[in-house]
Amino acid sequence: MSVIKAFLILLIVLPLPLFSATLMYSSVLPSSAYPTGITFYPLSSPFYTTFVKGTVSIQNLSIGKSYLPNGQYFTSGNASLQLNVMIDGAYWAQDVALFHEINSSEFEVTMVVNFWNLTGPFTVLKANVTTYDGLGVFCYQGPTFNITLPAHISLFMNTSNGLKFGYSINGSRIVYLSLPYFGNFELGSISLAGIPNDLELVWGGPGGGSIVYMSGNMNEELYYLNGDSLVVPYDAISVGLDTAESAYGIASYGNITSILHPNDVISNGVNSPSVMWPVQPTISITVNKNVKYVNMSINGHKLSYQEVEILVPSLSSSSSPIPLTSVIASNYTVNGVAQFNISNQSLFIVYYPGNFSLAPTYIISSPVLSKIVSSFTSAYTKLVNFLKTYNFKKSLSSAFNKIKYKSSGVSVNYILLEYIGAFAIGVIISAILIKYKF
Repeated sequence: MSVIKAFLILLIVLPLPLFSATLMYSSVLPSSAYPTGITFYPLSSPFYTTFVKGTVSIQNLSIGKSYLPNGQYFTSGNASLQLNVMIDGAYWAQDVALFHEINSSEFEVTMVVNFWNLTGPFTVLKANVTTYDGLGVFCYQGPTFNITLPAHISLFMNTSNGLKFGYSINGSRIVYLSLPYFGNFELGSISLAGIPNDLELVWGGPGGGSIVYMSGNMNEELYYLNGDSLVVPYDAISVGLDTAESAYGIASYGNITSILHPNDVISNGVNSPSVMWPVQPTISITVNKNVKYVNMSINGHKLSYQEVEILVPSLSSSSSPIPLTSVIASNYTVNGVAQFNISNQSLFIVYYPGNFSLAPTYIISSPVLSKIVSSFTSAYTKLVNFLKTYNFKKSLSSAFNKIKYKSSGVSVNYILLEYIGAFAIGVIISAILIKYKF
């Protein structure tokens, strides 16, 4: 029986639970939930890579109930950890670890691949393929294994010789699926589906655009290949932009204790779209006669070895980061303070050029200089503005409908029928977004 036929049967056999669920169960859904983790989406020119990896170190984890987008109960004890990325803006690749909670310290993990063709139906792939309203969707179930907390697991994808999906656990690196598709992972710009070409490692519900209630403490890191080296993204946000599955009860925070190697910390809380890095440090200035002291800190911690510049108005500004200014002095902070001996200068700008996970920022000595700095926009400001205006409804529901979820007290067949319905609705909505470019 095809998925579409199963969906039509669902409409006939289960009309009340599926379509009246919004009225019956909507109160169980949080007011807002997001794919929670770490996402890299450069707002500058797009670039390409052949290898991406996400790692998570889990100290503790508890997975509760999940609900479909209409508020209907889906399953319990199941969640997805997704590594998602676009290929040339035309294919969406998902390397997914489906977690099933056995007890507080033991979890069963099933690897799943979702591969979307945003240009139309698949022609090369024949098995495990479905077409929804012109979109090709490939779903593959990989190996299943158990983990005991604390645990460390990595997900990775490689396009250097075909498309490979894999994972690493306990020192073992396993490629469990290879597909005959060639291209590069595209980071930046917009895909053919009208959603960002981002790289995301996020937690969410177990498919179908579901929301899962969960709690836990863990650390995440994201990498991509740059030349011959794996590098950490130079910016990161706390929510996924492409997947429709979301998590509630955990929140992402940037940890920039190591300025050049930041990571994501996930703990209990309510997540919201935010810039994890780069972040702007706090700077202030005190003046003692001709000596100016620039104080710099982040979250109350003094920053040392950071270069600070003093800019003044000037028509000769070829080497200055801000137009119509020139650099007259620079120094490094020691224990959070940079000292400048500058006399007879009342109009000046204290400028910090940034340092990887620390964003550029400045302060001015007089409001007169406001017009000069009005054109300055940092990467941090651009990301903040992007998140304020982004439509999170433009996302794709993952297809894990071949997976038999484990959930006590609910018929497996009933769950799968519910899932097929939710998945079909999610894909059709996505197709409409693509077709009419909402």
